[in-house]
Amino acid sequence: MEISITRSLSEIKMLNKRISRKISDSIFGGYSVGKKVMTGYDTKEDLEQTVKSDFDSVNDLIARRNEVKSAIVMSNATTKVEIAGVKYTVAEAIERKSSIEYEEHLLNRLKNTYTQIVSRVDDVNDDMNRRLDKHLETLFSKEAKTDVQQTDSVVKSFKEQNEAKLIDPIGLKTQIEKLEQKIEDFLTEVDHVLSTSNAITTINVSE
Repeated sequence: MEISITRSLSEIKMLNKRISRKISDSIFGGYSVGKKVMTGYDTKEDLEQTVKSDFDSVNDLIARRNEVKSAIVMSNATTKVEIAGVKYTVAEAIERKSSIEYEEHLLNRLKNTYTQIVSRVDDVNDDMNRRLDKHLETLFSKEAKTDVQQTDSVVKSFKEQNEAKLIDPIGLKTQIEKLEQKIEDFLTEVDHVLSTSNAITTINVSE
């Protein structure tokens, strides 16, 4: 029997519930006291038949689920989709969707790092500029400040010792923009692409 992935996923959900309910409700053994069988059964044979029937029913449901699930897994491993210009198997797309939290965590960490170090550099340099102004006032009179060459030399020396500079070997701002766009593009398309693929892709299972 040929069914779509969408229908097979619905069947898996239904089977999950039926298996759990059947296991909980089933009788897998019992006892007798003298010739009296446990409450609810007239004879030993009735109880034995119920136990065997319940056990077989649970195993039939599990076998059906395994068959359908295996067919879905095989299909997902070979069916190709394209998301935000990148080609994936369905299995790869599902995995990336489930693990994209790591990329989001990285993005947040990069953003926090960039914000903190830029803020710190700005604070240090604001303070440096205030101290530089006081330093120049102490060294020179107002008239002397017009000696541009001498002033520039002092400013250069002061900044070399006190100016804060970013150390950014990976280009944080660019990396943040690229990763943010990459995540956004994927999440915008993935659900629609997978839903469409599941609706048109079929698998073969027993009736």
